[in-house]
Amino acid sequence: MPVSTSTAVNVSVVSKAPKTDAVVEFANEQGGSPAVEALRGAKLFAGKPNELALTVADDATLAVVGLGDGSVKHVRSGSALAARRLRKQGVASVLLRLEETDEAQVEAAVAGFVIGCFNFTDYRGTAAKPDNGAKKLKIAIATRHKAAVKRGEAIGLAQNFARNVASTPGNDLYPDSLAKIARKLANQHKGLTCKVMDEKKLAEMKMGGILAVGQGSARKPRMIVLEHKGGKKNEKPLLVVGKSITFDTGGISIKPAANMGAMIYDKCGGMAVLGLMHAVAALGVKRNVVGILSAAENMPGDNAYRPGDIITMYNGITVEVTNTDAEGRLVLGDAIAWGCKTYKPSGCVDLATLTGGCVVALGEQRAGSWSNDDDFAADVQSAADATDEPVWRMPLGEDFAEQLRGSVSADVVNSPGRWGSACTAAQFLQHFVPDGTPWVHLDIAGPAETPRDLPLYPKGPTGFGVRTLVKLAENG
Repeated sequence: MPVSTSTAVNVSVVSKAPKTDAVVEFANEQGGSPAVEALRGAKLFAGKPNELALTVADDATLAVVGLGDGSVKHVRSGSALAARRLRKQGVASVLLRLEETDEAQVEAAVAGFVIGCFNFTDYRGTAAKPDNGAKKLKIAIATRHKAAVKRGEAIGLAQNFARNVASTPGNDLYPDSLAKIARKLANQHKGLTCKVMDEKKLAEMKMGGILAVGQGSARKPRMIVLEHKGGKKNEKPLLVVGKSITFDTGGISIKPAANMGAMIYDKCGGMAVLGLMHAVAALGVKRNVVGILSAAENMPGDNAYRPGDIITMYNGITVEVTNTDAEGRLVLGDAIAWGCKTYKPSGCVDLATLTGGCVVALGEQRAGSWSNDDDFAADVQSAADATDEPVWRMPLGEDFAEQLRGSVSADVVNSPGRWGSACTAAQFLQHFVPDGTPWVHLDIAGPAETPRDLPLYPKGPTGFGVRTLVKLAENG
């Protein structure tokens, strides 16, 4: 299975600017080098956010990135735009001039450039034209903020790792092959461990939700647990759970054929968890972090679960299945309940491409959040704001709980219908969070992948959530 684990870049901090194929400078609406001033004088550059101008200076391509107000958001996205443009030109070496930028801007610029270097070429056939961006790009960085360079590189690589695995198609990426990737990641980092529960173990543990979702596929479900032991031995960990449906047909409640191929991205919640574990291990974050990927393939096979089935979840809650395409909450419910019971975390975050209703409510670039704890919700919101991953808090309530009580045969239904669907899905998940455990649910159905090019990302998976989770883990 041709799954790459990192972006093809080589990053180094330099004290003396080397000769490179290209130079990247950052400039606002005033000032800059003579070359920047020449572009400004010719009205080819104004310094606006996400503005990019290219010229030639000293026998190298000069890419000038507009800083706008100088926010890290604009530094990150502008740097990514420059990387994508230069990669398409086939440059082999780049100098990022960051002498005049502060530590936060340096981190954002490096992360943005690494993110911009992402290029999923693992399945290019031998007859395809060679891709100029496939070669390993040397990135020299002129700055005194060496720690910020390391952080930016680690976060960019982790996010691209998540995007790379997310891009892998369902014929090669399924629960067991995902488990192998997680094991390989753990083997690459000291202090990171991985354990995998197969379908036999899941049956012993009475994980009714994940087993039901996965039973229609010949490729059986897996629960993948990664542990980063960066804190004290008895410190309660941060628990992060990701929906990892490696392909979602909708099961018996089958989806329309149009755009079903995009359902390879229904694993993006789990990919954010995978990226988080990659980053905290690489950075040596001084906190205990547990990541769970609850992985299944939702297929309409001869043994598929059906509407009308009643299943018993890990914590004993019974669920009447009203829609087999509301499967993510079932795999998450088992993982949340087991993870909270096993690790007794300081807080639990789950991420999932859970509902189209969240995209209707908040659009394609913003995640919804739901929580049982205002302080923990504020911590997650703060981490999201600091890393420019838009999140908006949504409500839980007895009205949504009442909608879930639609069955006389089971405790709850898995899908009560269209109205308030993102909120009822979150309310369903709360059944699996023990009392006293701070919890935040993030529905990333919108921003997990973009159907069009954005300044920071081209069309495809974004790795949304990785930056927020790393910041949350670091904040303690």
